[in-house]
Parts: sequence; structure tokens; C-alpha cells
Amino acid sequence: MADCVAAEVARESAVQRKTHKDQARSWDRWTTYCGWIGLGDTLLNDFPRSAKIKLLGAFAVAMREARFSGPSYDRLAHGSVASSISHVCQTFREHGRPNPSLDDDGKPGFLLQRELRSFKKADPAEKHQKAIPMSVISTLAKQQLSELDRAIVQLTGLGIFFAFRSCEYLEVPYAEHGQTEILRLRNIRFFKDGELVQHSHPELEFADCVSLTFERQKREEKNDTVTQEASGDSVLCPVRFAAGLARRIRSYPDTTSNTKISTYISNGTVGNVKSVQVINALRDVVGAIGETRLGIAKEEVGTHSIRSGAAMAMYLGECPVYTVMLIGRWSSDAFLRYIRKQVMEFSHNVSKKMLKFQNYRHIPNFEHQIQNNDPRVRNDPNNSETRRNVSGDTSRRARLPSFAQFS
Repeated sequence: MADCVAAEVARESAVQRKTHKDQARSWDRWTTYCGWIGLGDTLLNDFPRSAKIKLLGAFAVAMREARFSGPSYDRLAHGSVASSISHVCQTFREHGRPNPSLDDDGKPGFLLQRELRSFKKADPAEKHQKAIPMSVISTLAKQQLSELDRAIVQLTGLGIFFAFRSCEYLEVPYAEHGQTEILRLRNIRFFKDGELVQHSHPELEFADCVSLTFERQKREEKNDTVTQEASGDSVLCPVRFAAGLARRIRSYPDTTSNTKISTYISNGTVGNVKSVQVINALRDVVGAIGETRLGIAKEEVGTHSIRSGAAMAMYLGECPVYTVMLIGRWSSDAFLRYIRKQVMEFSHNVSKKMLKFQNYRHIPNFEHQIQNNDPRVRNDPNNSETRRNVSGDTSRRARLPSFAQFS
């Protein structure tokens, strides 16, 4: 019995709290819907598979029309509806019931799949947050009027050099929080001539490089260390941003190596920089620089603009693809979603390079010619694997080559 309890605890710990919360909310909505239509058996024990799929389709319509959501919603996106259906099916399986979204042959019900696909087709195009150039960070660095301003500059400056996810350096809403944890002071290390430099060193900003160790990440890789060298710029430098951040937080009372890098003090009160504060600061700077100059409306900027800006900066700087992936901690080509091809400089010199070879010659296709006496031909008498009902003498003796063939 103890082993069963331990197994249950292990299964629960494998899933994020947010996932548990989302699954519970979806099941509550399913039971509410069953109540609306007068159905008491929420696990559909006596229903055939075809009826279960149709009921899930009806529930999907109710979700799509935002009947369970607040007044600010008039329709939910395909992704939200599909996630709710998936969570309901997971709860069925947790109760020892078969997945209600599958047909009798064990494949996804085509009626439900077709319905969800129609939702996806009707949804508007996804709006990606625009990548911000380094000039936004340098402009932001000139406006450090308060302790919060200093913290935002240091965090966003460090963030764009390391392609931070918002939950790695900011306090984010619970709905956005995953298993990633905010970096701590202990995760920032400086090196000079190969030697570790303590945060208390008076010339910390002159270190050769800074290393950040991400103890827990979205992709479940632990203790992943990424290093950036000093850029040589007096403002836009990962070492300088990190040194300023470490020195500022170390100056606060009662801080330790476990203190979050999002920490700041305002009017004697300790707090953490929130994602909404960074969004507002970035939008103010983008608005001040001007939409015409940047080609960005301030409403198109968010915390993802930092990560996207990092990818764009590395791409435009002609960094190899594997460098972009390793610095940004992308385990696949998913980083391409952060490359904004509508940026004019994205195609720099591409049109000129396309003119380099204005004429080229195609090599003729290779045509494999098989000789008539090739025993590899299918159904050849000497091909024991593929011959079928070949007339004539098929004995082993007839199939063996004669001595005369070698003379």
C-alpha cells in the first residue's frame, strides 16, 4: 500500500501545478456542461464511443462560445478548446475509463478532429511580439531615475544577451509560470584571466566574462551554464549589466546568494520586478523612439520581445545556428519562431547573393541499367529470394554457374 501511495506522489510531482489546476478547471466545466444538458453520468459509462465523441464535440462548441468564461471573452481560440478536451480525456483515464475521444479502432475520432480543425481555420493569425533591437536597451539605460528603473535596465540588458524567458528573471502571473525558476545571485559568476571573481570585487565590471547557470528550465535540463564574454561596449555589455545587478542587490540588507535577481527595494520595501513593469518600460521607450524609426507599435512589444530580440541580434550578427541555439537554450529549431523575417535587415545582401549564379546546368538524372543476366533481377531463376513459379530447371545444380563461365 505504501508503494502505491509513493507511486501516486511521483506521478503528481511529474506534472506542474499549473497543469493540475488547468485539468481541474476543465473537468469542472465538463461536469457543469453535463448538468446543463441533464446528464448525471459524467464518465459516460453506458455510452457508445460514437455518442461520447459527439458529446465532446458539443462540449467543444460550448467552450468555443466562451460559455464558461468571463464577460470579456466572446470566443476562445482553438488551442484553449483543444487543451480543455485533452484535460477532460486525461481525467477519464485517471478514473480508469477509456479515452472518450478515440474511435473504436483506437484512433482520434475524425468528427471531433474535423471540428477542432475548423476552429483553427477560423481563428485569426497569431500575433507575435516584435523583436526589439539593442538600441531600445541603450535608450532605456539613459532613463534610470529610480531604483526600479535601474533594476529594469540591468535585467533587460542581461536578458537580451542571454535570451531570457520572462519567468527566468521576472515575477510573472501564475498562469505564465512553469517549472522554470528565477535565477539567484548564486547563479551569476564572473571570471578574470580564468579566475573566479567575487561579487564584492571593486572592479567587477571589468571581468572577462560572466556565466549564468540555469538550475531548472522549461525543457527539464538542469544546471545548464551559459557564458558571455564582455562586449567592450561601455553600456551594452553582459558583464557590466550583470555586475551592476549583483552589486546593487548585494548592497541591500539581508541579501544572500539565494536572493532572486528580480529583487529591488522601493521606499524601504523589498519587492520583485514584475513582467508588467518591464512591458510598460519597454513600450514607453519604443513610443519615445518612434514607430516610424523602429517599425514597431508599442502595443506589439512584450516580454517575449527580449528573447526574440536576442535571437535577431545573434542572427543579424551572423552567429552560427548552433550558437543561437546554445546561447538561447533552444533544444530544436524552435528558435526560428523568434526570428522576425519582416525585419528589413533580415534579408541583408540576400538579393545580391541570389544574382551570383544567374545560370546553372542540371546534371542528368541517374538511370540505373540492369543487365538481362543479372541474378539480382526479381524472379530471376538464380535469385532464390524473389523467384516465383519460374519455368525450367530450378534445381540447385541448374542455378549454379558452370566452370565454362570462368574459363
